[in-house]
Amino acid sequence: MPMPTLADLKTHLRIRHGHEDADLQMKLDAAIDNASQFINRPIPWTDEAGDPVDVPNSVRLGILIIAAELYSNREQSVVGTIYTSIPKAENMLHFYRVGLGI
Repeated sequence: MPMPTLADLKTHLRIRHGHEDADLQMKLDAAIDNASQFINRPIPWTDEAGDPVDVPNSVRLGILIIAAELYSNREQSVVGTIYTSIPKAENMLHFYRVGLGI
């Protein structure tokens, strides 16, 4: 599957209006960066020729979960943690982590 798009995020969040598109795109970009940092590899992935490779569905869903959490909780409102849904996203992303050592 290709990278999640703004339209994918709006579908995931069940948003039909367009006045928050810039904010949603910023959250989607941050979620992609967060997922990339977590799995220690660039997203989207590329093949040996440098052409983009489809992102696995679990990585796409992990990105959408992170973006949805950023949208739902715009401030740090949970004591002791930053995001409550990040563990769900980490479960989706975990198997794609690289460079963890022994």
